[in-house]
Amino acid sequence: MSIQITSANDIIRVEFRGHFYAHDELREAIWLSNIELRNGLPKDERIEAQQQIAEMEIALEALVAAEGERR
Repeated sequence: MSIQITSANDIIRVEFRGHFYAHDELREAIWLSNIELRNGLPKDERIEAQQQIAEMEIALEALVAAEGERR
């Protein structure tokens, strides 16, 4: 997975699956995906959601690192 970090208007964003997310937006996406998992999904959708959460967490780590470098 390739991670692209951009900065515009003093906001650092990370690209995830074709969309750019700020720190709070990515955390919310992870939170919502976890709620879907807790509410129950069919097996194939559950596996996809788990993979997506893992990828989002990697992207979030890269975003946090980029924000730390900026300070």
